[in-house]
Amino acid sequence: MQPTVTAVAAAQRVGEILREAHAQLPPGAELKPFGVSGVLPCDDPTDGGPAGRVFVEQQYEVVFPANWRTGQALANLADYWRRRGYTVVNDLRDRSDPRLSVQDPADGYRIGVAVHHRASGSVDIYLIGSSPCIWRNGTPDPV
Repeated sequence: MQPTVTAVAAAQRVGEILREAHAQLPPGAELKPFGVSGVLPCDDPTDGGPAGRVFVEQQYEVVFPANWRTGQALANLADYWRRRGYTVVNDLRDRSDPRLSVQDPADGYRIGVAVHHRASGSVDIYLIGSSPCIWRNGTPDPV
């Protein structure tokens, strides 16, 4: 079984791709931790690898000032990720609550943006980053 990065290193990389995405948003946006983040079991690996691994996920709500151009967020991120050579994993930009998930082909890290339109007319935007399946300490635990 191949060694991987550790959960600590994976968390640093997830944070890096989230900061890079945040920098593409119109000025004034802030990231607020949201939902379940941390080291989670990789119960359904899509890479055909062994069980017992974990992945790191971080979720943020994008908090923005009044009159902020929320419609630009998804377009800016899609363009940025395309220029970076990211691979589209899930493209639901044509939905009423659009979302887009991409993967860095170099290391398998994923990031996505989700836009939720509320009945009140307000808009919520979320950024979610995750690592591929890894061994928590870089190698399988000794048996």
